[in-house]
Amino acid sequence: MLAEFLAWWSARIAELLPASLINGAAVPDAIVIDVDQNDIVTASQRRKGREEPIGPGVAARLAAHKTVLLRPAAGAVLEKRYAVPTAPRNDLDQMLRHDLARITPFPAHALYWRWDGRPKPGDRTRTDIVLTMVPKAALAGPLESLAASGIVPRFLEIDSGGQRRLLTLAENAAARSRLLPALSWLCAGLAVLALILPFVLQALALHGTNAEIATLQPAVARVEALRRGLSDGNAGREVLAREQEHTADVLQVLATLTRILPDDSFLTDFALRDRHVSISGRSASAPGLITGLSAEPSIRDAAFAAPVTRIEGATADVFTIGAEVRP
Repeated sequence: MLAEFLAWWSARIAELLPASLINGAAVPDAIVIDVDQNDIVTASQRRKGREEPIGPGVAARLAAHKTVLLRPAAGAVLEKRYAVPTAPRNDLDQMLRHDLARITPFPAHALYWRWDGRPKPGDRTRTDIVLTMVPKAALAGPLESLAASGIVPRFLEIDSGGQRRLLTLAENAAARSRLLPALSWLCAGLAVLALILPFVLQALALHGTNAEIATLQPAVARVEALRRGLSDGNAGREVLAREQEHTADVLQVLATLTRILPDDSFLTDFALRDRHVSISGRSASAPGLITGLSAEPSIRDAAFAAPVTRIEGATADVFTIGAEVRP
């Protein structure tokens, strides 16, 4: 089904092509070899549509890099016109190839031939066909002599009713018949490519993004670890602040006691719990310590927690004092 649709589509596209492309427009610059009724060949050079006679030697040199056309004698050209049922171009080509032996005295392999067709005016179910044919036997001698001179024509140029048509001399009719289907498949492939290309590009871009993310993942993990560490550190500082608010700052209390106690006093024990501080030590005048502690705004209710004792043979009092640290 798909092959039939493509063949039909190819035929419709071929009908839309300019007539110059379908009928084989004349080559503007070429070496033209004319063959008369007696197989005598003459050469000319066509430049921009104008022809100038040249000698065989010049033609042989130019043929190496220019297209060579062969114009057979008018009597060697056969033409037949008739109508056939409209069909895809590929099917018409195959049908006419098999029909040549019936409508002409020659089989297809004995002819250089081409066909041109147009739908009949007012009846598109029928196609007017023009068969243009040249027997290969009529050109065997001239082609052989040209080949011996190093001149190999590529096309036959036929003048039919003032219109030039080109017939290929190469045995590539099958390749020509496959050209339009091949172009159809190419167009279909390009259409499919145009449809899937955006998705392919998107997939490639997504793959590239994922690759970059994977490359950056170790750095992201390190940043996250540092962030968690900072968060944990902040949480620890908040806990410490709450505990200091509840129990008082040990260092600050020590600094305050160091500032209050005179130089002849020293501590042997220090305890701070729930803002209650207890200190023990020796001092030259223990009662004076209570006076100094009571004068400090951050300390209240300073009092001896045990009797003050004097060490024999020394001038120092042993004391134990308890107090409350203000918030």
